[in-house]
Amino acid sequence: MSTPKASLVSAFLLLAGAHLSGCVLVAVGAGAAGVAYVNGEFEATLDAGPPRVVDAAAAALEEMEVEIQPPERSALDGRVVGRTALGKKVEITVKRQTETTSKLWIRIDTFGDEDLSRQIYERIRAKL
Repeated sequence: MSTPKASLVSAFLLLAGAHLSGCVLVAVGAGAAGVAYVNGEFEATLDAGPPRVVDAAAAALEEMEVEIQPPERSALDGRVVGRTALGKKVEITVKRQTETTSKLWIRIDTFGDEDLSRQIYERIRAKL
């Protein structure tokens, strides 16, 4: 039989663990091994090399009328940075994961924006 103090400690630990873990959403989608939104950053694995993903990301942002800086790309990694009309910074980072896949991170401003990140991700996927 547990004591009230032990029950209180258990409840506190469960709540603290949930708070410290942050917001986590994981799903599996077509064309991607998986996606997650963790602590304000959207992550996904895509079935394409970094240069293709960077080109798709730049095209997606331009289509959304986000003003972008010249994209940076190599066979190993890349980055696209832009600003929305309201001044929100959009940063997309790509790193090669395997011969045929890349890891993608989307960060909107400091704290993230899950809805906008997902919209950008879906447009990137559509361009691959």
